[in-house]
Parts: sequence; structure tokens; C-alpha cells
Amino acid sequence: MPMKNNYFSKIMRTIMMTLILNFALSAYAQNSPWEKVYDLRATNAFHITNSGNLLLADYLFEMNGGIYVSTDKGQTWEKTAVQDYIYNYFVENDKYVFAAGGAANIARSADGGLTWEIVSYSEAVIDQLGSEIDYTVCYAMALHDGKLFAGDFNGGGVVYSEDDGDTWTATDVNALSFEMDGKPIVENIYNLMSYNGELYAFGVYFVFKYLPETNSWEIIRDDSNFMAVGTIYQNKICAGRCAPDENVDNPFVITLDEKGEWGELPRPEGNIDNNIRAIYADGDYLFVGMQSTGLYYTDNAGLDWYAINDGIPYSTGYYFVPMFFNSDDEYVYLAAYEPPYSDTKNSGLYRLAKKDLPTYVGVEQLQSPDNVVFNGSQLIFKDNVEQITIYDINGRTLKNRISDNVVNVDDIQQGIYLYRAVVDGTALSGKFVK
Repeated sequence: MPMKNNYFSKIMRTIMMTLILNFALSAYAQNSPWEKVYDLRATNAFHITNSGNLLLADYLFEMNGGIYVSTDKGQTWEKTAVQDYIYNYFVENDKYVFAAGGAANIARSADGGLTWEIVSYSEAVIDQLGSEIDYTVCYAMALHDGKLFAGDFNGGGVVYSEDDGDTWTATDVNALSFEMDGKPIVENIYNLMSYNGELYAFGVYFVFKYLPETNSWEIIRDDSNFMAVGTIYQNKICAGRCAPDENVDNPFVITLDEKGEWGELPRPEGNIDNNIRAIYADGDYLFVGMQSTGLYYTDNAGLDWYAINDGIPYSTGYYFVPMFFNSDDEYVYLAAYEPPYSDTKNSGLYRLAKKDLPTYVGVEQLQSPDNVVFNGSQLIFKDNVEQITIYDINGRTLKNRISDNVVNVDDIQQGIYLYRAVVDGTALSGKFVK
């Protein structure tokens, strides 16, 4: 998007941002800083697989990078043999890890990212894109209703596969189109999210909801303004806008609840930056990463925010960009991008120990064999369970069945899960891996 080319206003904004950041850092001190796990030029996407492997992808213009994997929590890394299509986003079901790339290509792995094969949705969009297909890219994927959906950025619309990428079907591209200067334009899709039984597509201008009965879309908002990142937190979609915006009257984090009502979360005190480039939920905790003012997290839906920037390189320009958060039982991870021609070498994967986060209660500290045993299909507590909430790693609440001291979870997919329970009057938290 165009930016004001006024030297004085840029200088004043830089000074203000620096003062705000310094205030935030002094308000909430960390016990220890972020540490760099892996140094990778133009780091773009990050994912922790169901098996615990760490995956990184870069965005090199020469397309000679690719996907990197660590099987030992980041101690060592290997570059995989997959052909590079500038992969930028990962999703995973119970069979494959998928990596979205360019020219209608998607890589998939059946062994946790060790080896890859290429599938393509080109046949579903070739009539729409023609020779331009070599220049398109997929920035958005989502698993919904047993299908893999992919959003094409350069006019191909949204397509889906019912067989893990072998074949693809196009949704109604006309329903994703609008007129600009008298010409029809297909919306650029930045983000797809499955929530509460519905599929949502977020573009530059519009937010759409999928209508499966007609394989079409309806516009539900016309003010997306690059609503390009999102997560599920406390049973709500929480979305951020990836565009420079310092208007405090605009929403900071936009929310959508189960009733279809839109809202927002409060912003960090003193912060005027709405340019959220990364957002992630870990149970009761929400993390946001902004391009100008750094990283924050909240444990109470935005009533209190904590700046967690210690150890993260800070630049007053628009170069060092937080891209993806993720977490395991010990650490919160951040993939951060700098252009491949940068001289500062800050691009890479960082991590911060959960025990060093202000107010953060690491769930592993509250879990012990005396409290609960997981046998693969049931959580068995020592005492009767009065109440329990189970979350997946995206903060989504799962349904469960309780019988005295046994919680049945045999029908959930493989993955990492968190729980908050009240057991015989005592609050317990924990984690289990299925």
C-alpha cells in the first residue's frame, strides 16, 4: 500500500514508536531474553508437526532455499530435498503436512517433514489464470469439513481437495470478484479459517463466508483492509490487519464469536500500532507480533498485555517482520523475516522459555502422574472431575465426555492438547499428546 513520503513525519513517528517501545519494555521486564535457535536468511514460515519436528521455510527470490527440518527441538537442522516454491504456510491433518507455495504448487509430507512430494491445483485454476499461473502464489490454506482448501492470491479464487491434494475443485470465482475502475477483479486471498462449522476467506478488501450448498461465497465484511492473520482464541476468531496503521480509533484485534457477532480486543496501553503480522493462541494465552512495536501477549483477552521484546532485534524500518508464532510444552517460538539482501542477519527462528513469561503458568509444571494419567484415549484423574475444558494448539475448545474421574478423548485427532480442569475443588492444568 502507498505510504506518505514526508521526511519529517517519518522521523517523528520513529521517535514516538521508539519511546513507546522503551516504555513497554520497562513496564514489564522479562527474566530472560529470546534466544536464536536457527539462523536462516529470509525466514518465512514455521510449523511444529504432530510428531514434534520443527519445520522452517525461507523466501529466497532465486528459489534455491526450501524447507528445513529439525528432529531434536532445534539443536540440528537439515535442508530437505523438496524443490523450492517459496513456501510460506503450513497446515497438517492426520496424514500429511502441507506447505503452500508458488505457481499453484503445494508440497506434502507423510513423515513429519522429512521427505516431500509436490501436488498442484493448477488444473482447477488454469482456465482462470492462463499463462499467469507461473506467477501466482498460495498464501492461505485451511482444513475444513474433511477437505483441504487453498486460497490463490493472484486471481485463482479458492479451490479444495477431498483427497489430500491429488485432485482439486474450484469454488465459484465470480462470488469472489468485484469491480474496480470498471474492470472485474478476483479478490486476493490472504487467509482461510475454519471456525464453528463455517469457512471464512479474508482478502485485501472483503471477508467472505463459504456456502457449501452452492459451492459459492457471500461477502460478510467489506472493510478487510489486509485482515491477513488469524487464530482461534477463547472460542473466537481473532484477526489482525497486516497494513501500516497508527489510528487508535481502529480496532487492534478484530474478533468474531459463535453468534456471528464482530468485536475487538483492547490494545496494549500506549500502543498505536495496528500492523499485526503474527497472531497465535496457546490455550488461555494470545500472542501478537507487530512490525513496528514488537511482541506482546495477554492471558486475559487483552485486559492486560505484556511486552516480550527482550532479545528480539528492533528496527525502526519495515524490514524485520514477525511471521509465525508456535509453541510446545517448554517454549514459545517466533519465525522472523528480513529480506535476503539485509546486512544485519537477524532473520531466523527464535524461542523464549514459557517459564520466563510474566504471569505465564507452564502447563507442564502442573501436570504429574499424581494428578492425571493419559492412556491414549482417556484422561484419568485421581479425583472426580467437576469441570474441564480441552483446547487444541490453536486455542479451539473441544467437546468431551466426563464420567466421574474419566474424560473420554478417543474421538479427537492426533496432536497436542491443553486442558484446564476443576478436580475435587482444585484447579489443574496440563498437556497431553495423542
